Amino acid sequence: MNISTCPKIFSAVLLCAALQARAGSHDTVGNPVSLDNNTYSITCEATNGFMRDEDQLKADASAAAEKFCAAQGKTLKIVSVKSKMPTFSTGYGWAKITFMALNPNDPIVAAPAPAAPPGAAYAGAPAAPPPPVSLTTDEMYTQLLKLDDLRKKGILTEEEFQAEKKKVLSHTN
Repeated sequence: MNISTCPKIFSAVLLCAALQARAGSHDTVGNPVSLDNNTYSITCEATNGFMRDEDQLKADASAAAEKFCAAQGKTLKIVSVKSKMPTFSTGYGWAKITFMALNPNDPIVAAPAPAAPPGAAYAGAPAAPPPPVSLTTDEMYTQLLKLDDLRKKGILTEEEFQAEKKKVLSHTN
């Protein structure tokens, strides 16, 4: 064997190992942890360092919260969604959802959520500031990108996204 082929073989073996680990990876979704009055949190952690999809971790945590509420006949009200994707080889990524499991007729379900502080996500909070009476093409594009980003992060449902999108599109020049 030629000595110059050793690095190539080593690189190929590492690549195969990485792909195998990624293909076999599943997120670990923790059990709901009771925080206080009808408020819970669920953490979803990647099982290896190759899992770099932060949005998928958030989606898995959100799905677990929805499943938990549905099993109890409760309505889900998201309080916050946090996540962290550490630098490769310094830890595994995670996402944590804090939510309330409420009775469907609970007044909190219908009540608007408090204004969201920077970096926090609350269900029911305005997705974007109300658009001005007339939007330029650039402003409309920016608003639609922000809405799409919120939808991809799981902060807005598809129905909320479509409703907000209609509002933005109705304010064109």
